[in-house]
Amino acid sequence: MCKQKAKSKLQKFIENSKLKWLQIGKSINNNPSSSLDLLKETLLEVKDYIDESENILILGDFNHELKLGSPLETFMLQSFDTRLFSPRESTTNARTVIDGVFGRIEDYNVEVFIYESYASHHKPLVIRVHEL
Repeated sequence: MCKQKAKSKLQKFIENSKLKWLQIGKSINNNPSSSLDLLKETLLEVKDYIDESENILILGDFNHELKLGSPLETFMLQSFDTRLFSPRESTTNARTVIDGVFGRIEDYNVEVFIYESYASHHKPLVIRVHEL
């Protein structure tokens, strides 16, 4: 019973929220052996949805480096007018920066933290969104 009540509150929050969330599967999970061109092509398939969303977060395991000025970051900015919200710190045990949060958000402050976890090769990203 308690779970249903919590779920109902969450559903109301989502319905009343000004934010739209893009979800492909559970999130974007690009195969490590996939090329950047294939990832770009896949993202362009949902360009209309991304463009029509005023506020949007795109999150996932991109499996391409997200360091300053990376080709993926440049593509996301030029194609979708989104910026990288996640820190440019290692998100995996292999010390790569491949998990990230891109977005185009107005009237909200978006904070992304890396959570230290020993249950996975990837470190979870914790996202906090609140109105300005």
